[in-house]
Amino acid sequence: MTIKIVADSCCDIPPELAAQLGITIVPLFINIGQQSFKDGVTISREEFYRGLPSFPTHPTTATPGPDAFKQAYEQLAQQGADGILSIHISHKLSNTVDSARIAAAETTSVPVTVLDSRQLSLGFGFVVMAAAEAAAQGKPMEE
Repeated sequence: MTIKIVADSCCDIPPELAAQLGITIVPLFINIGQQSFKDGVTISREEFYRGLPSFPTHPTTATPGPDAFKQAYEQLAQQGADGILSIHISHKLSNTVDSARIAAAETTSVPVTVLDSRQLSLGFGFVVMAAAEAAAQGKPMEE
């Protein structure tokens, strides 16, 4: 069984490591004033932190919609995934896991299991990396 791992950008896994481990990252949005950026896609962490002292307003974040997750799930199914484990930032900090659950319920091409990491940043990044390593070893979804 080919299990693929999906996470949101709050896991803070460097892009090179995510690619090496076969982890699909769905970016959250970072809103600065009237501008919206995709975390790690249209604004890098370096750009964000370098500009932080001079931003005109306090930055906010926004959850990707279910369509972003569904698109990731469908693409992985087309690439041969037999199952997807989608791990996300704590529901107490973000609605991201809810968007992933909606997308999972709408995805019929492959079974999707959504997991609330109940953590933030590398705390949940380490969980995502461990899941990717287990998937690469052919472990079943339950493990």
